Amino acid sequence: MKAFRHLYGPVPSRRLGRSLGIDLVLHKICTYDCIYCQIGKTTDKTLVRKEYVPVKEILKEVRRFLKEETSSIDHLSLSGSGEPTLHSQIRSVIEGIKTITSIPVAVITNGSLLYEEKVRQDLLHADIVLPSLDAISSEVFMRINRPRPGFSVEKVIEGVVEFRKVYKGQIWLEILFCKGVNDSQEELMRMKKAVDRIQPDRIHLNTVVRPPSERWAAPLNPKEIEKIRDFFGEKAEIISEFDRHPPSMLERDIKEEIFKILRRRPLSLSDLSKGMGISQNELDQYIKPLAQEGKIQTRIYGGSIYYEISKES
Repeated sequence: MKAFRHLYGPVPSRRLGRSLGIDLVLHKICTYDCIYCQIGKTTDKTLVRKEYVPVKEILKEVRRFLKEETSSIDHLSLSGSGEPTLHSQIRSVIEGIKTITSIPVAVITNGSLLYEEKVRQDLLHADIVLPSLDAISSEVFMRINRPRPGFSVEKVIEGVVEFRKVYKGQIWLEILFCKGVNDSQEELMRMKKAVDRIQPDRIHLNTVVRPPSERWAAPLNPKEIEKIRDFFGEKAEIISEFDRHPPSMLERDIKEEIFKILRRRPLSLSDLSKGMGISQNELDQYIKPLAQEGKIQTRIYGGSIYYEISKES
């Protein structure tokens, strides 16, 4: 079967179940260079919106996937290797998908471009929009998100507030905490005020759970993040690990699938097992030879072993 250029997965998502990812920009084009990013450091930090990937190619691949693949999907997620709202035709992608399938469309965004009315309008037909807001004060914003020079966190917050006024779908706001960076009591108080203005449907609290872009970006411990959950109230939830096992893969080329998933982000054996519907023991029979051949490599983070594509591959 011909490989997909712009689709990946379905992968296990802690928020969206079995999620088929759709890459709208090339690796790694983004407005930020977040210290915790599991995809790696930003290679092209920009605010320029354009059609990075042809809309026709994306919709053609979505049609082919839904026709040829047997995997169950909970959401089609516009995210991937960079900031999806940088794609100037994201509205056409969303509307095009809606003519193909009834599977809900989610947009996973850092929210940085929502200050532009055009971007807000582009996302109105998505079923769920999942923006991030990791900082309120300028100093913390610069340290954790490392935006393009001249960019202000005030503009980001106002953009999300304005989007809430016009968007009728679900807004799930994510806040990712790094130890000693954005978890001070003062920053939390500022966040609470901003969240009260935004009025998201859900507040997703996260911390560093996979190897980050910067090795010094450290996670909060369970008690610390539970305390923050209580602080934000009933809308807040700690994002739990994906625990649904999809149907077993039969005919799919397992090695190819491992490569396809690991190209997007490092994963543990447990992550891969859950996402591919293969037992860890069986999957280990494929992982070990690939590691011995140098095609994938391991990284230890937080006491767990993660697998990623070798730089030489």
